[in-house]
Parts: sequence; structure tokens; C-alpha cells
Amino acid sequence: MRDHVVRVGATLLVAGILAAASPPDSKVPVEVPPGMKGGARNISLTPEDVPPPGSCRLWYPDRKPADQPRPGPCGSLTRDVPTGAWVLHRAPDGKRLLRLQ
Repeated sequence: MRDHVVRVGATLLVAGILAAASPPDSKVPVEVPPGMKGGARNISLTPEDVPPPGSCRLWYPDRKPADQPRPGPCGSLTRDVPTGAWVLHRAPDGKRLLRLQ
């Protein structure tokens, strides 16, 4: 029994060390189609800021991530895009993040 407790403790210790040594969250680049107005202002988002697969998010480049609107359905978010906002679309497979407007 004591050997089992020692093994479990050692496993937890190693797991903690590996978690602490892991790199920070990776960034997700936003692809900007060529010729799009303001295309030079590329951004990268944290995974928490990226809309779910198949959905969109309005993004204001001059606002902090915490001050951005929540993600939603692309159909409603692309109808009347406010001045200064970008529409970010995440592909249904979740692999690409594209700036639509």
C-alpha cells in the first residue's frame, strides 16, 4: 500500500512540473484576404477569444479582448457591421480563422 501511495505522489509531482513548464497558450492567427482594406493590421487571438467552429465574432482592433462582443451566428453578425469592426469567421473544421470584413 505504501508503494502505491509513493507512486501516486511521484506521478502527481511529475505532472505538476510538466504543467508548470508548458508554454503559454498559443496564438491563433487571423487570416486576412489580399486587398482587404486595413489588411496590414493582422492580429493573433488566444484560443479563448476565437469564436467556436462555424460561427463569427465582431472584433474591434482598438479594443482589449475582454471588451469585445461575444461570438454568434454569422448570418446575424454580418448584416449590419458597425464602423470599425471586423467580422471574424472560424471554419467549421475549427482550423482556420478568417477576417471577412
